[in-house]
Amino acid sequence: MNVTRYETAQAFLHVAQPLLMMAEAENNLMLGVVQGIARSPEAARNPYLATVSNAAGVQACGVHIAPFKLIITRANRDPIAALARDVFEAVPHLEGVTGPSRSAADFAYAWSRLSGVEPRLGMQLRIHETRKVIDSDLPRPAGYLRQATDDDQDLLAAWTAVFVTEANIPDAVDSRRVVRDSIGRGRLYVWDTDGPVSMAAWTGKTPSGVRINFVYTPRELRGRGYGTACVTALTRQQLEQGNSFCWLYADVSSSPNLFKRIGYWPVSDVSEYYL
Repeated sequence: MNVTRYETAQAFLHVAQPLLMMAEAENNLMLGVVQGIARSPEAARNPYLATVSNAAGVQACGVHIAPFKLIITRANRDPIAALARDVFEAVPHLEGVTGPSRSAADFAYAWSRLSGVEPRLGMQLRIHETRKVIDSDLPRPAGYLRQATDDDQDLLAAWTAVFVTEANIPDAVDSRRVVRDSIGRGRLYVWDTDGPVSMAAWTGKTPSGVRINFVYTPRELRGRGYGTACVTALTRQQLEQGNSFCWLYADVSSSPNLFKRIGYWPVSDVSEYYL
């Protein structure tokens, strides 16, 4: 197995994109991150961009931007082990890895053998995809979808802090900065019924689609259809704007009925490990 590191996102994509596009939904996070680096190289200092190949071609890819987790693709154990050895040399203080569940587990095991540290399983998520919105048979609540504005910052930052806690996200999150950035980029939306009652955002643009994330409704407002209406409207907007797909992540242990009702179906499971 040959591991090749790349100095630029463009060079990496030139080699890796054919493999990544074979499972675009599963690789949407890596595609979105690398394309973001390609657009704004100054936003990522010394990213780790690597492929593992043999005579048959590229077998695995890995991308890391500090201080985030390493992102990997699905692959057999041998290329994953080769990637782990190279990452151990290049990023010895790596804190975590995320990717298709079996491959993430294989990487964590290989890393454990190199480092002597027992990995810890983090979130287990399921990627859902849709190409067409199905109108829910539930009554549509009053209100409308609109872009979040600067006037919404305080409220949405408070929601985000609760969202991070409820989702058991262990990484430090600057809620105000995240919300300010999302509003500035025009990616954060709210369902408005005499004021915001739910929120959702889009991110991670790939060649064919975008990821819907940041889906949150305050506990006291749940059960009224606001979250469903918000995700439905934002998904429809993104598809009408020319995206072929929309993706979103849901916790494996939760019931994603909200998403199924509007046309999302599971395509892949991913896991994260702390190393």
